[in-house]
Formats: sequence, C-alpha cells, structure tokens
Amino acid sequence: MKKLKSGFTLVEVSLFLVITAAVFVSVAVGTQNSIFQQRYNDSIQNFAEFLRTAYSQVTNVQNEGTGRSDKAIYGKLIVFREDSGRNKITSYNVIGGIGDIGSGRVLTQLESLGANVVIEKDGGGYSAVGFVEDYTPRWASQIQTTSGWEDDKYDIFTGAVLIVRHPKSGTVYTYKTNNDFVDDDLMDIDDYLRKLNDGSTTAESLLSGSLEDKFEMGDVDFCVNPNGADRSNLRKDIRIVAGARNASGVEIVPDGEDLVEVGGVSLNVGNRCEP
Repeated sequence: MKKLKSGFTLVEVSLFLVITAAVFVSVAVGTQNSIFQQRYNDSIQNFAEFLRTAYSQVTNVQNEGTGRSDKAIYGKLIVFREDSGRNKITSYNVIGGIGDIGSGRVLTQLESLGANVVIEKDGGGYSAVGFVEDYTPRWASQIQTTSGWEDDKYDIFTGAVLIVRHPKSGTVYTYKTNNDFVDDDLMDIDDYLRKLNDGSTTAESLLSGSLEDKFEMGDVDFCVNPNGADRSNLRKDIRIVAGARNASGVEIVPDGEDLVEVGGVSLNVGNRCEP
C-alpha cells in the first residue's frame, strides 16, 4: 500500500500566516487602545484630584508656612500659564496679616489684611511663600480652553483660580480671573519676584488694588485633551462649579449636552469640551 505524504500546501501556510498576522494586529491595536484609555482616565482623575487637594489644603491648614507669627494662610491661588506650548500650572499660598476685621465680603477683607502670594524675607528680598507647588498633566495631556471659535478652543488654558477662606467665618469661596482683567504680574509670578528683587518694580503686593475688579464667581471649565496639541474630539470637561465651597465642587462632567433655559437662552451645562 502506498504511503501518503503529510504536510501543508503553500496556500495553507500562506492562509495561516495571514490569519496569524491579522490576529496579532488586532490584539496589538486593542492593547494600545486600552493603554491609551487607561492613561487618559488617569490624567483626568489626577488633575481632578489636584484641584480637590487644593480645597482640602485651604480648609485644613496644618501650619502657617511663612515662619512669621503675624501672618496666616487664607487660601490658594492656582495660576495657569503657557510655556513653550505646554501647560505651566503653579499653586501658591495666599497669606495675609492677622487682625480684628468685620464680616464683609471675603475679597474686601483679604485686601484689608494685605493678602499676597509673596513674602519679604528677613534677610531682605522677596520670595513666594511656602508650599509652592508645580503641577504637570499626566501622560502628555493638555489642559485646554472651551472658549471661542473653532480655531482657538484647543488653546492651552490660561488664567487663575482663587480659593480663599473668609478670615472671620471660615467659609470657603472660589473665584476665577475676570475675563476683562489682564495682568502680566499675576500671570507670571516668577517674573514679578524678579522685578521685586532687582528693583524694577516697587509694588509690594501682587494682589494689590481691588480684588473685586480682578476676580469673579462663575464656573471654570478645563478641557483635558489626551493628545496634547492634536485637535482630538476626545476631550473631557473638568469643572469647578461657581462659588465652590469644598472639594465636591470639582466635577468630572459626563459626556453629552445638557441644555437648560435661562432667560430665554439655552445654556449647555453638560460637557463644554465637545466639538
């Protein structure tokens, strides 16, 4: 009896290689997408936690951090700047004097106490008060703006958020920079300190003047873009609700629009970061 030869034909081998390659590509793409999604979620959660921690630090001051008994910490100033196409986010302590004050508006009271984010050192010169913290978004994400036209809604978010505690009542208030207020010193504290120390400016208070003119209450929406400068449709809205009093005022907004009628005008209270 004649024995049959076993083996695979060229067609069968080719088909096996094609199927194996397709499965490998599918698994690789799925794994890459999974890693991307995990990193994106991590960047969202991490940024939200950074903001929530600021509230915890305002409401639970552990120590003054200035080395001076005539000063107290009243809050945080979180400044958002752009540096070479990347986010530069820095949190500063807001300090002020200690004295007998009334029960007026918190910004007015802080003005009367000389609220500031810098301090004059005993040996001369100025420096940012203790606990200055820089924050970098995770996994090369960008914190972008929601505002404006199609061409600028992917711009890096710039501005400042002021989280302060009333010197008398202890109630926490949240403010954002007024859209009409532009102040290079506020936006670049490092440059302001340099000017103070080399005598280029004689201003002794970074937050001098009327804080009521510089800050206002209102929602603050941050768009987290996982692809950085890429104009991706995948952007998540993290919002500090108007007048937030504690960490619960930091929300990760669900996707989709949620329109409400206010004075005959439809306002989107849902994800303001979508295209």
